[in-house]
This record gives sequence, C-alpha cells and structure tokens, in this order.
Amino acid sequence: MDTQHYFIFNPAAGARDARERLQRQLDRLSPVPYTLLITNGVGHAGELTRELCQQGSAPVRIYACGGDGTLGEVAGGARGHKHAAVGVWPCGSGNDYTRVYGGPERFLDLGRQLDAPSVLVDLILANGRAAINVVNLGLEAQAAATMLRFRHTPLLGGKRAYWMGVLNAFTSHLTTSCAITADGQPLHEGQLLTASFASGQYIGGGFHCAPRSLNDDGLLDACAILPLSRLQLLRLLPLYKQGRHFESPLFEGLYRYRQARRVGITCEQETALCLDGEMMRGRNFELEVLPRAVRFILPPA
Repeated sequence: MDTQHYFIFNPAAGARDARERLQRQLDRLSPVPYTLLITNGVGHAGELTRELCQQGSAPVRIYACGGDGTLGEVAGGARGHKHAAVGVWPCGSGNDYTRVYGGPERFLDLGRQLDAPSVLVDLILANGRAAINVVNLGLEAQAAATMLRFRHTPLLGGKRAYWMGVLNAFTSHLTTSCAITADGQPLHEGQLLTASFASGQYIGGGFHCAPRSLNDDGLLDACAILPLSRLQLLRLLPLYKQGRHFESPLFEGLYRYRQARRVGITCEQETALCLDGEMMRGRNFELEVLPRAVRFILPPA
C-alpha cells in the first residue's frame, strides 16, 4: 500500500514566514501526493492526528510543522497506531527535541524524510496529556510562559524570549514549594528553583537540562534544582545551560536526581507545569513514561 503523507502546520508557532517556507518545501515534493492541514488552537494537532490514524490501516506519515508542542501533540495522537510514523519540520521557538539528533537543520528538507527510516521513541503522559520532550515546573516553566508571550515580538522572540523569562525571575518569587516522588519514593519535598522530567535533553532553545537522558530507555530523568540566591543563579546558570550541573563541584548538594518510570508532584499552591513549551495548571500531577510508544522519522544526517 502507498504511504500517505500529511503535514500538520501550527500557524502560532515560530516565525511569521514559516507558512511560506513550508509551502516552498511542499512544492518540491511533486509528484508525491500530500495533504496540508492547519491547526486552530492548542490540542488541535493531536485531534487531527488521531482522526488520520483511525481512518484505516494503510501506512501513514504525519509531519508536525511547528515547535516541540506541536510535535508532542502529533506524537501523542499517533501512539498505539503501528501503521503511523511521526516526523517534524521544526519552525517553532525552541525546536529542542531535534537537538538530540544534531539539531533542527537535519529535519528541514522534507524530501529527505519521505522514505527515511523511523525509530521507536518514548512518550510522557502528564495527567493523561502527552509530551515527547521535557515536562518542567518552577523557573523553567516561568521562562517558557514568557517565551510563549513574546515569541512573535520583533527582537524579543525565539531564544531571546526564554532568556527574558529567566531574567524575569530576578524580579519575582524564585521558588516553588512541592513534594516529588519517583517510582513511589521521595525525591524532594519543600522549596525548589526548578525541576525537569525529561525524555529528551534540551529546553528553551538549547538549555541542556537533562544531559543523561535517553529518549528510548523507558525512563524519565527527574531532576530538581534546590533554591539558589540570585547571585548563585547568575554564577551557575551558564553551567546549567551547558549541561554541566551533574559534573561541576559548584552544583554539589544543590540538586536531587533520579531516573523513574513514574513521577508524582504535589504543589503547595496551584502552579504551572510546562509540557514541551505548553502550559497546564494545577496542584497535583502524575507523570509516566510510555516506552517506545511512537515511531519517529529520522532522516539521514
């Protein structure tokens, strides 16, 4: 059976000229037939993907044209459908999931993805909602929320917006109070600066928050960074961005880390949980990893 190709474009992601750049790529695919679908809001990419996967058993390739949030939705919609493979045309603010494979550039030529092999990768469920890259709270979630607000603002979009979110922490409350368990065992209780629960490795356009994480090992890398003074944060943030927090003596005693299949989070107050750059609010969160749950298209390097 011929493979069907669907491209799901999120117009709210990334640069304003993304639609035109995508169309130029699609024009080069002729005579390969394809369908282009446009999302109308958060969650729509996942809904479209589920509908496409349920239409039959013919091989289908569904390409998330957006950022990590769009990719997470499409991957979540495709889980459980063995005839489906998920690709990405990265045009979002961060495009961090692709960094474990060398970066966004590898995925920008759609023609190289049509017949490329696929690999099985893990997914994350947070209160039943799917993510593919990283779930986080605290400072990282605050920074991601700022990134969402400013991603289309000239001179302030993209990675700059994430840095704005980090800097914004200097004028706001720096810590979040919560209890975290990993596979039922206590990981942390009390105040923390930030916490990440990762299948991928990067957030915020290149912050290497989870350098030990593998996206196909069936485990979440759970890491909580303890409260820091503003002076400590200025000093240690570059090391954290480089993914050196586990090796640097300057971070000794300042983090809690464990790999787990399930993570429970109970917050003292309602707080924002960030899933691949998209927000969820609440006090209680249950996270679990779905091992090798979706096929991810991997074009040649």
